Amino acid sequence: MISLPEGASMKDYQRYIHDLEALHGWLKLDLVHNCFLMGEEVGEVFKAVRRYNKLFDEGTSTPTEEARAHVGEELVDVFNYLLAIANRVGVDLEQAFREKNARNQQRTWT
Repeated sequence: MISLPEGASMKDYQRYIHDLEALHGWLKLDLVHNCFLMGEEVGEVFKAVRRYNKLFDEGTSTPTEEARAHVGEELVDVFNYLLAIANRVGVDLEQAFREKNARNQQRTWT
């Protein structure tokens, strides 16, 4: 059984996803396949947000807390694929995050 420690660093998260993929035999899936799968999960986030906002809820009214939990689950799916993609290309996601957001602090958007 693999586990993620409390207060885990991003490196711990990346290691956890690597171990989870190894456990399930998913390490053989290539980068492009992972990108496609993450794209599908992003669509599921959009659908979950739509339901959370009660926009076109397909004839049902999803309770707010259930809808919020579903958004969370779908976000985790996207995050898992993001980590898997970072692992496949050898990106230290924490370092990349810090560097990119340091640059973003100096940018302006109009």
